[in-house]
Amino acid sequence: MADTLFDMGIASGLILLALLGWVGIQWLARGFAARHPEFGPAKEEGAGCGAGCSCSSGHCPAKHEIAFDTNHQELDK
Repeated sequence: MADTLFDMGIASGLILLALLGWVGIQWLARGFAARHPEFGPAKEEGAGCGAGCSCSSGHCPAKHEIAFDTNHQELDK
């Protein structure tokens, strides 16, 4: 009985530690994005069209693909 409670406590602690670690990683990513605006905002998993596509229209709009010429210069469309 005591071994089972101990194992459950260890498992609960590891889950809590993993969740707190993920919150810490998100905090670090937001801080990095704030210090480096040239890279754009930090991408949140599940936010906007991307992960799971929860757009109100029921489908994600097609992504704009950038075309390049042989000299790796962006082509105007």
